[in-house]
Amino acid sequence: MRILVLGRTSFVGRAIVDDALSHGAEVTLFGRGKTGTDLFPGTQRLIGDRDTGDYEALRSGSWDAVADVSGYVPRHVGQAMDALGDRAGRYLFISSHAVYQDDGLGPGSTEDAPLRPPVRDTEELGNDTYGPLKVACEDDVVARYGQRGTIAARQGRGTARLAGRAHLLGATDRPRGPGGGTRGPAAAGAGH
Repeated sequence: MRILVLGRTSFVGRAIVDDALSHGAEVTLFGRGKTGTDLFPGTQRLIGDRDTGDYEALRSGSWDAVADVSGYVPRHVGQAMDALGDRAGRYLFISSHAVYQDDGLGPGSTEDAPLRPPVRDTEELGNDTYGPLKVACEDDVVARYGQRGTIAARQGRGTARLAGRAHLLGATDRPRGPGGGTRGPAAAGAGH
């Protein structure tokens, strides 16, 4: 399996790469090349910058799955999907527990808890925009990839649930809304 990881090799990104490599996957890392350069020696690295829109390194190649661990604003996610075109089998978007409405979470909540309204008119990340920007990113992934789009690990204290689970890149769960797509484990109610 060929896996492309967009973004950081820390937190969930590192766990995904560790697990994928331990299962014999061929992993490619895409990022600025400024941090974590000593991690995962021998792994192919493509250099680009989401902030400046530099996705040139993604214009060739194909992958069975893409894990997007650094998509925070719709422009980043949209530009990555545009650069990849149809050369990604599955697109796994790592989201955040911040997508949920605060009044919609409680013990026993699931990933079907009410989401905050999406926001697209800013790229400034703050308490009031981070979650809604992630919702917009989720919507874009599902709109583009349908059943090939997976929203996973709505992070909180439950993030460790994703560690060692790179197999989610090939998973199919239940559909997410009218556009299809799937959801992996969510952290709703796991410590928002």
